[in-house]
Amino acid sequence: MGESDQTTRPRRKRISNTTTNGIVSSIDKLHTAVNGVDVENGNGAIDNNSSKSQTSGVSNSRSATRRKRIQRAKRRKQKNKSNSTTLIAIGFIVCIISFGIIYEVGVLLSNLILNGAPTMSNSSTTSTNKQQQQQQQQQSEEDIKSILQSKIPNNNLPLTEQQEQTILQLASQHLDRFPISIGTDAGTKDDQDWESILHPGTEALQYFTGNGNRRIQKKKKKLAAKDIASLLSNNKLRGNQEKEVVRDNEEEEEDGYMRVPKLWDPIPYRIIANERDKRSGIITTNERESGVRRYLGNFGQRLMTPVEAKSIGSRIKVTNTTEGDEVLLETIFVAIASYRDYQCTQTIESVFNRATYPQRIRVGVIDQIHFNKDIPCSTPKNGTCIENPNQAICKYSKQIDYLTINSELSVGPVFARHLGHRLYRGEYFEIQSDAHVEYVKGWDVEIIEQWFSAHNEMAILSTYLSGVENHIDLQTGERISKSRPIMCQSDFEGRGGLKHLRHGQQPEGVPYIHDMPTLNPFWAAGFSFGRGHFVVNVPYDQHLPWIFQGEEISIGLRGFSYGYDYYSPERAACYHYYHRKNPPPMFWENSQIYRGSGLYGMNRLNAIIQMLGPSHRTNGGGETTDWIKTDELKYGIGKVRELSTFFDTFGIDVKKQTVEKHLCKFVGQPMQKKFIPALRPNQMGLDYDKINYRFVDPDSPIPISAQ
Repeated sequence: MGESDQTTRPRRKRISNTTTNGIVSSIDKLHTAVNGVDVENGNGAIDNNSSKSQTSGVSNSRSATRRKRIQRAKRRKQKNKSNSTTLIAIGFIVCIISFGIIYEVGVLLSNLILNGAPTMSNSSTTSTNKQQQQQQQQQSEEDIKSILQSKIPNNNLPLTEQQEQTILQLASQHLDRFPISIGTDAGTKDDQDWESILHPGTEALQYFTGNGNRRIQKKKKKLAAKDIASLLSNNKLRGNQEKEVVRDNEEEEEDGYMRVPKLWDPIPYRIIANERDKRSGIITTNERESGVRRYLGNFGQRLMTPVEAKSIGSRIKVTNTTEGDEVLLETIFVAIASYRDYQCTQTIESVFNRATYPQRIRVGVIDQIHFNKDIPCSTPKNGTCIENPNQAICKYSKQIDYLTINSELSVGPVFARHLGHRLYRGEYFEIQSDAHVEYVKGWDVEIIEQWFSAHNEMAILSTYLSGVENHIDLQTGERISKSRPIMCQSDFEGRGGLKHLRHGQQPEGVPYIHDMPTLNPFWAAGFSFGRGHFVVNVPYDQHLPWIFQGEEISIGLRGFSYGYDYYSPERAACYHYYHRKNPPPMFWENSQIYRGSGLYGMNRLNAIIQMLGPSHRTNGGGETTDWIKTDELKYGIGKVRELSTFFDTFGIDVKKQTVEKHLCKFVGQPMQKKFIPALRPNQMGLDYDKINYRFVDPDSPIPISAQ
C-alpha cells in the first residue's frame, strides 16, 4: 500500500453499518422502556402504568422534557444514519484496497511456489527492480539446488536413470514454466540470463589485423574495432531496454563486446550432469559448462536415450476448442530473424491468429533495424494496443520476445539466427522461419500431427517454402495447393576458399507418400520444425560472419552427426513472400564495413564440417588454412554418426568437391523404402550401420554396382 493510502486510512476502529443500526435500535428501546415513549413512531403518550395522581404542571413539565428527549433522539438517529453512510463508503474503499493487497501477495506467492522465481517480463524495469529480480532468482536457484541435491544418494555409484528422473520430476514445475521471457539485461557479470560475447565483426577484425594481414575494410568505409564497440554500447541492443545500462567492465565495451541472452541451461540438468562427471572422475571445464548438453549425450559424444530426449519440452493445459474439456498440449517456440523487414509484424500476426491453440506459442524475434528509418517489429500495424487491443501482437504480448539491434551490426543470417536460438526457453517444439511468411489456418495442430506420424524422436521437418501465390488464400488462411518441395538438389559453388556445398532450386510436386513425411538428405533454413532439443544440441554457430550460402549444409551435417534425420512435410505450415514489389534492404549493405570477414567465416564453416577443399590442404592432407577454433565443442560435430557416412551415402566427394547428379530420382519412395526399415525400435533415429547404400548418378556411364 502506498504512503497516501496509509495516511487516509482512519486510525480508530470503525463500526459497520449493521452494528451502528443495532446500537441506535437499542437506544430507542431504552428510551421507550424508561420514559414510556415510542421514539420510533414519535408517539408521546404516557405509559398507562404512570401515576395518575401527578399534578398538571408536573405533567406538562415532564411532557416538555419528553418532547426534547424525542427531538434529541431523532437528531441522534439522523446523525448516526449519516455516519453509517460514511462508514459504508470508507469500508468499501478499505475492502477494495485490502483485496488488491491480498491478490498481489497471492500472485507473488504462487509465482514463488509454482515457478521457483517471478517470471521476468519483456518490458523495461527500473535498475532497482532488476537487482531485486536478480536477487530473487539467485535465491530461488539456490533453493532449487539445495532441494535437488538433498535427493542425490550419498555414494560414489553412478546415478540410475530412475534417480535422475526423480530429480527432474521434483523440478518439473521449474522446467514446465511457460512462457518464460528472456527479461531485460541487468548489465552485470552475474546476471542469470544475459552475458557478454564478442561481436563476430569485431572478432574478424581482431583475427585478421592481429596476424598482420591486410585491413578488411576499404578506407572510405573504415570501421575499427572501437567504432563497432561504440555501436554495441550505445543503448540500441534492445528496443525495450533502459537508456542507461550499468557495465561491469569498460574494457569490454572498448573491445567490442555485446550483451545477449544466455543459451538455455536449466539448473536440474546441470546438477545431474555434474554428478555424472563427479562420479565418473571427469573434471568439468569451462568449455563443457552447459549442463543440459552434457546431459543430452555430452555434446554428441553419444546418442541421447529416449528418456533424456523426452525430458526436454514444456506442456500447458488449455481448454479444447471443440469438446470443451482440458487438454495437455506441447508448447512451440517460433524463431524469426528479421532484417529491416516491414512484414515482420504481419508474420507474427499470422502465427498467432491462424493457430488453433495460440496459448501454447511463444515467438522470439531478432529485429535488426535502422533506428532512424525503420519501424520496429514490435509496433502494431492497426493502431496502438490501447486503441485496438485485439491485435495478436498486443493480445499475446507476454508470449513474444524482441531482441532489437542496430542493423549496422548485422553480419548475415547465421549470427542473427544464432541470437534467435538464444531466445529458446525450453519449449517442446521449435520452428524457424523467415520474417515474411504467411502461416495457414490450424498450422500448429497439423504440423505436430505430421511430426508424430514419422514415429521418430529425431525427426526434423524441413524444406524450402513455396510462394504465397497460388498456394494460400491470404484472406482465410486456407491452403489451396497440395504441392510442396523436397530437399534433394545440392552442388558445389564458388571458387577457391569460398567454395562450398549449396542447396539449389528444389523440385516441387504433389507428394506420393501420405502416411508420413518424406525422408530427404538435406536441411533447409527457410523452414525447420522439430523437438526443442534440436536447438539445444545444434545451435547456430556464433563465429560465422557473412555466411549466407553454406549455413544449411553446416546445420544439416552437424545435426546428422548428432543423430537427427530430415523430412519434407506433406503439407506446408506456411508460405513465403517471394518477388515483393517493395523489397526491404538486405544485410549486404554492410558488406563494405566487414569486407573480407566472409572468407574467415567460410574457412571456419568448411573446417568444422570437414569439407575443406584441396586448396586448403597440403600434400599430406594437413590444413593450410588458419581458422579460429573457439567453441569447437559447442558448435562442432558429434560422434553419433561419421560425416563420411553422409558423404558416401549421398554421393558427395569432398576431396574433388563434386557430387553425383540426379539425387532427386532417389529421394522419395525409393529412399523411403530402403531407409525406413533402419529406424531404431526405440524411435531414436535411423541406424546408418544398417543402411548399406551408396548413391551413384543413375544417368552416369559408369556401371552402378554399388546400388
